[in-house]
Amino acid sequence: MADTPQPPARAKAVMRWGGYALLIAALVYCGQALRELGMDALVERLSPAAWLVTIATGLAYGAALALLAAGWAAMAARKGALDLANVLAIYGPAVVAKYIPGSVFQYGSRQLTGAEFGLEQKPMVRASLAEAGLHIPAALLCAAILLVGGGAPALGLLAAGGLAVGFVAGAPLWRAAGFQLCFFALFALLAVALAALAVSAGDPERLAAMFMLAWVAGFLVPVAPGGIGVRETALLALAVPDESAAIVAAFALLTRLATTIGDAAIGCAGYGLLLSRRWNRQASA
Repeated sequence: MADTPQPPARAKAVMRWGGYALLIAALVYCGQALRELGMDALVERLSPAAWLVTIATGLAYGAALALLAAGWAAMAARKGALDLANVLAIYGPAVVAKYIPGSVFQYGSRQLTGAEFGLEQKPMVRASLAEAGLHIPAALLCAAILLVGGGAPALGLLAAGGLAVGFVAGAPLWRAAGFQLCFFALFALLAVALAALAVSAGDPERLAAMFMLAWVAGFLVPVAPGGIGVRETALLALAVPDESAAIVAAFALLTRLATTIGDAAIGCAGYGLLLSRRWNRQASA
């Protein structure tokens, strides 16, 4: 990216301080989301092992988000133009920004930060639109696999196939779709693990399928930051006929906690990479 024209100094300052403001606001709202989970009853009920599973699931989810970042970058930049660290520096902070009410700041954050790396605005907009459009069919496919009994083996094959497409496909849209399929297959597998190991659901795969459907419902409501409230309500409505309300409620809260942990993890990692890049650039100036 050394030959890419850089924004003027004033524009870079605006982008930098705008990024700081977005990060602070996102962290405030992310913390508020955690406080509103109402975890007191769960703290008394769940075993230490269940909490460890939830934390591990959250960290694994955060790592899997790198696949979404790669999918977005496949359309936002030329192939090979950005390494993974730079992709995460652009994408990671934006993940936390989705907790700001309105659910649009994550996209604005990408536009601001991506410009620092020399990315053009129109390709980034197209990448974000394609990403949003691919979310729904990918999540629904994973839910369908679980509902028809494909289970973990089928999701594992989907993840492997998606990853292969993401790396070898020529068209940017196909690469983006491959990385998204891999991410959502892993996301569904993590939901199955959480349902089985943390709340001992009677049918973990079905509960995970209902969660994927509820995730889609939360994604489709743009005014709910991170789908908060919508996803949990939809999950209770879909899953309670087959699982006890107590198990579904616990699962809803733990999945929210796990995804928030993952979002915060990739957000902090991405922002650390972004700050490191800025410091290195200033030191070499």
